[in-house]
Amino acid sequence: MMAGKHMMAAMAAAGSILYATGSHAHHSVAVGFDMERRVTVTGNIVDMEWINPHARMFFEVEGENGDTQTWIISFTSANNLFRRGWRSTHLPVGATITVSGFPARDGSNELYAGETRLADGTILFGGNAPGER
Repeated sequence: MMAGKHMMAAMAAAGSILYATGSHAHHSVAVGFDMERRVTVTGNIVDMEWINPHARMFFEVEGENGDTQTWIISFTSANNLFRRGWRSTHLPVGATITVSGFPARDGSNELYAGETRLADGTILFGGNAPGER
């Protein structure tokens, strides 16, 4: 019985350490995205996920050889986007947009958005402002 209590205490301590050291720690955007390069893509919105810690958009872009590519655009948190005035009505499925941002370091079709331009010319900033998490 005593060994069971010690095992439970050890498991609780390990869980606390894992929680505090990484699984919930904030990560740098620069880890996954090349902050020295900018890429601009134009395409049609397939879906927008208003989630935290990073909102995400999925959209289709016509590739150089005419094939359709699905891109993932990562933004700051949904809370930050909302505070900046973004609303779901800005990004309806099927809308054509242009996104400029930092490309994924692994070469995948993913950007961390800096600027999103709507079809009417409206510009929405999507990255983190200085000092913001």
